[in-house]
This record gives sequence, C-alpha cells and structure tokens, in this order.
Amino acid sequence: MSSDAFDAFPDAEELLGGLPARRANTLLFLIESRTARLIAESRQAAERLLTEEAAEERELAFVEAFALARDPPIRPTIQDLERYSRQWASLVPDNPRVQATLARRLGEKYEFTRDAVPRMRAALGLDDPAVEEAYARLYREPLETIYAARARRRERLRFRWAALAGGLEDLPPFWTAYALTLTETVGASILALPIALAAVGPLAGAAVLVVFGLVNVLTVAFMAEAVARSGTIRYGGGFFGRLVADYLGRGGSLFLSASLFTICFLILPAYYIGFSTTLADATSVPASAFVVLLFLAGLYYLRRESLNATIATALVVGAVNIGLLGALSLLAFAHVRPSNLLHTEIPFVGGRAFEPALLGLIFGVILAAYFGHMSVAICGRLVLRRDPTGRSLTWGCAAAQATAMVLYCLFVLSVNGAIAPERLARESGTALGPLARELGPAVHVLGSAFVILGMGMASITFSLALFNITRERLPSRSQRLFTLPRRRARLLFRERGQSGSDRLQIGVIYLGLEGGNPRLRFDVERGGRIQRVEAVAAGQLELTGADAASAVVERLPDLRGERARLVLEIADVDEEDVVLGVTTTLTVEYVVGWDPTGLRLGDILALPDSQAELLAWMMRRGDVSAAEAAAHTGQEEGTTRAVLESLVQEGIVGETTIGREPRYSARVGARTESLSPHLWQAVTDGEDALPAERLRGTPSLDVRQRLQAIALGPRGRFAVGASPVLAAFALAEWMLLTGSGSFAGLLSFVGVIVVSILAGIFPVLLLVVSRRKGEYAPRFAYRFLGNPVLLAAIYALFLASILVHGLVIWDGILERAGALAVGVLILGMTIVMGARGALARRLTVELRDDESEGRARFAVSAGGEPVWSDVRLAYPDGEQRLEGPGGYLSRFASLLSATFHPVWDGPRARIGRELKVWVHRVTRDGDSEPLAGRVQVESAGVRKEFDLGLARGQVRVQLSDSDCRVAITLSEAPGP
Repeated sequence: MSSDAFDAFPDAEELLGGLPARRANTLLFLIESRTARLIAESRQAAERLLTEEAAEERELAFVEAFALARDPPIRPTIQDLERYSRQWASLVPDNPRVQATLARRLGEKYEFTRDAVPRMRAALGLDDPAVEEAYARLYREPLETIYAARARRRERLRFRWAALAGGLEDLPPFWTAYALTLTETVGASILALPIALAAVGPLAGAAVLVVFGLVNVLTVAFMAEAVARSGTIRYGGGFFGRLVADYLGRGGSLFLSASLFTICFLILPAYYIGFSTTLADATSVPASAFVVLLFLAGLYYLRRESLNATIATALVVGAVNIGLLGALSLLAFAHVRPSNLLHTEIPFVGGRAFEPALLGLIFGVILAAYFGHMSVAICGRLVLRRDPTGRSLTWGCAAAQATAMVLYCLFVLSVNGAIAPERLARESGTALGPLARELGPAVHVLGSAFVILGMGMASITFSLALFNITRERLPSRSQRLFTLPRRRARLLFRERGQSGSDRLQIGVIYLGLEGGNPRLRFDVERGGRIQRVEAVAAGQLELTGADAASAVVERLPDLRGERARLVLEIADVDEEDVVLGVTTTLTVEYVVGWDPTGLRLGDILALPDSQAELLAWMMRRGDVSAAEAAAHTGQEEGTTRAVLESLVQEGIVGETTIGREPRYSARVGARTESLSPHLWQAVTDGEDALPAERLRGTPSLDVRQRLQAIALGPRGRFAVGASPVLAAFALAEWMLLTGSGSFAGLLSFVGVIVVSILAGIFPVLLLVVSRRKGEYAPRFAYRFLGNPVLLAAIYALFLASILVHGLVIWDGILERAGALAVGVLILGMTIVMGARGALARRLTVELRDDESEGRARFAVSAGGEPVWSDVRLAYPDGEQRLEGPGGYLSRFASLLSATFHPVWDGPRARIGRELKVWVHRVTRDGDSEPLAGRVQVESAGVRKEFDLGLARGQVRVQLSDSDCRVAITLSEAPGP
C-alpha cells in the first residue's frame, strides 16, 4: 500500500463514527478520487484513436500501482484540486467541523496561498465564519495558518496554466465541439494539399476543396447525429469503436478495427517522411537521422502507454499550429505571382484530354486533410452533458469543417500562387521545402515548429493507437493476480469478438472459507440462460478449454467444449480475501462493491455528526425500535422517530414492521461500482506479484507453454504490440534511402483506401442505423440529413471513388488490387449487415436512476421514437400500474421489479428483431453505472433470463415476435 497516511481508507465503524478527522480523511480520499478521474477523462478525450480495451487496461494500472507500492498513474496536484473544485464541491457536507478538519488536512498535504485557490475556498466554505470558528476551536489557531505566505514562481506558473486549462475545458458546448473538431481536422495533411493540387492550379484546386468541404460538412453532421442518438456515448465513454459495435454489430466492428490498423500503419511512414525531410531541409542533418529520432520518441511513449495530453493541451497545440499556418500563408501571399495563381490544367476544358495520373493525388489527399470525424465521438460525450439536444454538437462539428475548408483554400491559393506548379509537382516531401527555397529561412523556422508540434505529436498518437490495436487482439496476459474480498467484488470474464445474448459471460465471487479452502460462486450466462454453481476450490481449477474437466465444469454444461481458456489458481486465501491467479483468453473486468455497508458515501458525509453516530450504533445493534434509538441518543422518542423516518426517505435506513411496532436498520448491501483508481484491492501481474512458494499446486510448464507465457507476458506483449510501429519505421527508412517514398503519395493512398470508409461510408451507415436503433431522439435532428437520395449519393460517391482509382486512375498492381478488394468488402459488409438485421429497428427499454435530477424514470422507445407500454411496478407494500412511453418513478429505492409490455399498432409496428434492456444509474458526473438484478424477456412463448451484473446493465437479445414482455427484478448487491 501507499506510504501516504492520507490514503488510508477507514472501515465502516470509522466512517460512521462521526469523528471529524476520520470523516475529513474519507472526504479528502473522495475529492482526490474524483479529481483523478476527471484528469483521466480529459486525457482520454485528447486521444482520438484510444481503444476501449486500452482504456480498461489503464484502469487496471491504477490498482496495480497500489498493489506494488508505486505511485498511481495520476496523482492530483493542488492545481488540479482548484481547477476541478466545482465538480467535487457537491461532496463537501455542510458541517463546519468536517470542513475545518479537511482544510487542515489540505494545508498539511499541499502548499498554496489564499489568493491562489478561490474556487477551492468556495467549495469548502473556508470564508464562512462558522468554519473559521470551528477551526480555531479544534486547533487553537486561526484558519489562515493553512495558507502559505508566498507561492514559488513555479507554483504560480502552474496555477496560471490550470486557470487557462479550466477556461478551455469549460467552453460553451458549441465552442467545445468546434474547437476539438477543428484542431483534430487541421493537421499535417495540409502540407500535401499544394502538391496534390499543383497540376490543376490554385483556383481550380480551391473550387475542388470547397466541393469536398461541403461533402465533409454533411458527413460530419451525420456522425454528430448518430452520436447524439447513442446512449452508449452519452453516458459511457467516447469510443468510436463502441458506437460502431452497438449500431453495426460484430461485422462493422471488425471492419472498423481493420481500417484503423491500416490508417495507423500507413500514415506513420508518411509522417516520418514529412517530418524528416522538412527538418533536413532546415538543418544539415540527414533525413534518415530524424526518422530514427521520431521513432525513438514514439517508443518512449509506447513504454509509458500514454501521451498524457489533456483537452487543454490539445486545444493549445492546435491553436498554435493554426497560427503557424496563418503566418506561413501571409508570408506566401506577399510573393504570389499572377501567372502561378491563374495556372489551370482542368481535364476537358480548352481541349485538354483526361489524364488519370492528373487526378492520382487529389481525391485521397483532400480526404485525408478533412479527416476529423473520429473526434465527434470524443467531444460528443463532453458536449451532450451540457447540451443534450445535440444542436451544439452538430453545428459545432459542421462549423469546424467549414472553417477548415476556408483555411485550406487560403493556404493553397497562397502557396501555389507563390511557387511554380512544376516545382511543387516534383516534391516528394512537404510543400514547406519549395516554399522555403522561394521565401527564405523564415519558412524553415515556422515550418519546423509546425511539423514538430503537428506531425511529431500526431505520429506519437498514431503509434500509440497502432500499439493498442495490435495488443488488444492478443489473448490476456500469461497470468495476473486478483485479490477478491469476500462478497464485495466480482471478476467478470467475457468472450472476445461476440456481442448480444450469445456471448459467454462468467462471474466469479468469493464467499468465504470452508474447511480451509475458498468457496467460490460461478455465474455463467449464454443465450439467455443463467447457471449458478457454488464450489470449494483448491489448487488449480480449469473452467474452459479443450481439456477442461472439473466438478464445476460437470455442473455447468455451457462451459463444455468452449475453445476459450480460463484457468484459476488459488494463490493465497484467508477469511476475508482470496488471491486468484488468472490465465485466460477471455476479456477480464474487475467489478467491486467498495462500500461494504451499502450506504452511499456522499450521503453519509453530508449527515450531521449526531445522525452519523446514530447510524454507527445501528450498524452494531442491527434492527432497533424508535424507543431504543431515543434511549441511546437521549432525545424524545417523537424527535428520534422523525429523524429515522427522514433517513428512511433518503434510502439510508430500512423500515420493517414486527407486530405493531416499526423497526429500523441501516441498509446493508454493497453498491456495484466500476473499477476506481483508488481501490485498495490488489491486481498485479503474475511475474511481479507473490513469491512462487505461495502459489498452491502450480504445475510445471512444457516448452510450448513457457514460450506462450513469455510471448503473452508484459515484455512479450509490448514487443508484439510495438512490432507494427517498428515495421512502419523500417518502411519509412527504406523509402527515404531508395527515394521511392512520397509524403503526398502515401497520404493519397491512405485517403482513398481508408479515409473514404471512415469519413464517408461509416457516417452514412451510422446515421441510417442510429435512426432505427438509437436510444434517444435529439430535439434538433434535421430531417433532410436522412433523405434517402442524399445518403445514397454520398455512399455512391465514396464507393465509386475507390473503384475508379482501382480500375482507372492507379496503374500499380498492388494499388489496384487493394482498391478493388476494399470496394468489394464495403459492398459485402453493407449487404451482410442488412441481411443480419443491422438496419432493422431496435426496441429499447430503459430504467434510469438519475442522481443529477434526484429521481428515476423509465422510457420505452424504438429508434428514439416513444412507444406506448403497459408498466407494472412492484413495491413491498403493493403494486402500481402505469401506462405510456415513459415517466418518472416514485420510491425508486424500494422498487422490487418493473414489468413492461410494449403495445404496437399501426405504423409503430415496424419493429425490428432486436431488444435492448438498459438498467443503470447516472451519477452526478454524468457517468453510467449498472444496477444489479435480473431481466426476463418473453417473446413468442420463449423465455430468456439475463444477469444485469454480468451484462454490465445492458442486455441485447433477438426477438422472435414483436409482442414481448420484459421483467426487470432489482437487487442491491453483486453477491447473494
């Protein structure tokens, strides 16, 4: 564990004891946890190609750091606490003693002046006379002693940067979408535009840029609406892959992964060549040396597995790059020559013949330059939090593409007007080389800064993406150790490459010791069938795999014959915890209920000391009467009964009636949480975890198993993941040494083969499917965007461009074969998705407890359109019946079950074959947490049952009939 005394997490007795010091330590823990999470979200939003599995791997890295006594990957500074004060202010209770004690802890742990933390002072109420008085009474000195007299220069700079970053991240929703999309769109690809358009001339080139710019304004609007309709993005993570998998299924997800791998692999050599040739022109260092330098920089960040850039960093770097491009354009405009500006070579105009080679670079380079569509999913989550209508997202992204169009036209007119077209056409590097030879060393200075900030950082981003995409296709690590506390955590294993109800899911819970060995519970779900087995385990237990054979497997028929491998080894065990060594090819998730009392930490900390002390006493006594509680507190029975009833209304205390006298007890049941950065439970790699002598029954490995263990261990996984980056580096060096590489040529190939799919085909498909399967209908959805003629025209435009390049424009065998293969695959993917129901409408039943609103609601919809439903709600004291497509639920804390019977008639009967049931809680931060329970789906006489804990709150199932019934049974704890 960390040596920091402030990281010690109290137990239930200390938490509920009402002592200001203990409660302040707990509150500081929560504040730092929320701040660290917000920092991680900001960094994640700055990585447009971050994969979902890579993000989950980083989550586990937090726990690994604590287990190995290392500093966590993100440790908040005082500047971070000040910057995110508004987000964690709701955690602070209105209790002067706790506030004063927390101020003391902050003053001991951090150094800051009074004027440097105005937001934190407001969040903690440090300017409140009651807090100042409580501090003086507790510590016999004034509150001002927590502040430093003077801040060091370095700290002052950090506070100024934090203030700037906070302002950038708190931009209005429209400007957030606009800024993030613009900075992701305008990048190094702009340096290839003058070369690609040199043949047709600057005026004709600007006209082509306007045409393609308008097309990209439409496609990015398609993406924005698809994101706005998705609950997966709105309340989940900003992962484009998750959006595609939810809408287009496994086939679309695989096609997306292949496309992302291809674009990352091919764009790296292009950036290596552009970066190295530009800096070689500005210095006397060979270009090959700069390629090595950039590759080593990328390798360094691969070892760190993150660039650690935040939204603010991305916006500042993007703004600087746009400023540098503006300065270069102004320099070039001063040297524009009319003969260059008026030069045109348009096919079929003035008797000119059509030359395929003339168009060889244009289409692909322009598409690569406009490619910023991946940022829509990232900024979508940030923007939809503040503007759920989707208007700011759509208009902000579209305006960014329009601005990029203007910038590109100005850059092409200035550069192509200043340099003769034949000189640009011969250039194998970027347009900065001939521009510097024409205008002088000022271009070297500005251009070098641009390629370092733009192309250099972008190459690192693509290296990380390529690294993560490669690693996530590998099986899990050779062995990882997980510490499971008794009944308070669960390991979830899921089959790779599958989705929906046919996906194998396994949950493992530790129930305690029996005869000196751990008793484990196994929950297995597949195809709407749940199986549960409890067994005493010892040594090694192989659950799945070709040779799996055990008493557990014999009792779980769904595990027989599974090709995926899952082996558990008992590494260490006591009454409270078991350490499991896990070897598996399944995906692994660690889900914990980290509040063992079942009480909400935020609610507890907000209670007055007297009520917190009363809860601690009730925890020790069990159920009590109002008279017993009054005797303990020394108050009148009526006053005590009123306090208990108020706690019942808040869901903190439960009430039961025995005879005529009500009895009260503190609610028990762990709250299910996703993996938190500050958990105290250990998750470590097998090679660094426990000594070998503590492993029980570990068999010896043969040569094949040892090689596999090495390949799938940390070093082996890093080597495999970095191998495509190494190959891209070798390809770039070979191209430079042989003179066969071209910056614009590589970008053109990437634009035609890959960007046509990501920025043209996918936006069309996602818009069509989102209007059939999306959970929400944005208030500002523009009907014309879904016009079938418009969608078909854009789909055909991008598909035809790929096929025309393969049949007419390109003359290389490999290029032609690649273009034709991609075109056929796109057509095949679309046909297969349509045949498998990807384009059919989806029925969604959502049960949501919204903490920001302070109430729960239900919604039944198909494609975002409301669907009338008969709803029956079961409570301990009876049943309530509702009708309608949605509404608010009273007394959600005591809701036992909800049964939905959607009613279809008339045009609304156009329902597809898929049902999605989503049961979750939306936190005050806008995150979605699954609620525990079960779902029963009955359709055409067939009943299927699903565990919400295993499914992480989302169940998708194929319907046999449009008439169906959905029964949701809620339970508070992940264990029994």
